[in-house]
Formats: sequence, C-alpha cells, structure tokens
Amino acid sequence: MKAADKAGLDQFLTYRLHVLNKLSERGIGERYQAKLGITVPEARVIASVGSFGPFSIMDLARHANLDKSQASRAAEALIKQGLVQREASDDDGRVVLVSLTTEGRALYRKVMPIARKWNEDFFDCLDDKEKALLGHALDKAIENALARMAGEVEARA
Repeated sequence: MKAADKAGLDQFLTYRLHVLNKLSERGIGERYQAKLGITVPEARVIASVGSFGPFSIMDLARHANLDKSQASRAAEALIKQGLVQREASDDDGRVVLVSLTTEGRALYRKVMPIARKWNEDFFDCLDDKEKALLGHALDKAIENALARMAGEVEARA
C-alpha cells in the first residue's frame, strides 16, 4: 500500500476545512450568545441585512450562507424580538423583504465588531503574508468549486 493510500480522512483538505469551520462557528457562537444573546444564524441575518440591505428570504439565505429554512427561522426569531421587520418590495408587491428595525441597526453595530475581533483572533497565528496567501487560495478554491458546480448543473440539464 502506498503512503498516499494510508492517508486518513483527517488529511483531506475538505475535512480539515469543515473542522476549522465548526471550531470557528462554535467560538463565535459562544461570543454572540454571551455578549448579545443571539445565535450564529441570527447574527448572520443581522450582518447580511445590515451590510447589504433588505432581502427576500431566498436572497438572505444566499448572502448569509444559510439554508433557506435556517434563514427563515433566524429571521422569524429576530422579527419576534423586534430587530427585523417584513415589508413588501417596491419592485414586486408579491415579494416580502426583511429589513432591520432601529433596534436591529443598533444590534448590527454590535455584531460587526465582535465578528471582526473573532476573525482577527482566530487567524492571529498567521503572519500577514500567510493571511494573504490563505485568502488568495480560498478565493481560488471557491471560484473553482462554483465553476465545477455550474458545469455539473449544465451537464445534467
């Protein structure tokens, strides 16, 4: 058996990225819960809507990198707390958009510094060159994955 054949799951880049993601989400989740009393999906909804404006649930899910059901549940929880509101789209009255309330905008101003600080702390083990290289490598991998997925969708159609 070749050495490459002996490599376990823990050596797959996708597995390692998944572990890194879970560790990151657990850590930032603990901060959001302790400091703001909200979950990671709720924080992503607040951050996405606050950064990019009102969204339909489908667009919100895409921007917040959540499943549609996660985005919907998080938005609903935030609506109940008075942090997010529903409104009809000016372009299409059939489309319902979610936007931040005044209280939601105040929360947005608290979420973003926590997210920035967590990101800085999470990667403080890397020097500036390593951070730039990692960012570039991740951008390339994401672009490649999106292109492959688009090609797979076209191939099936």
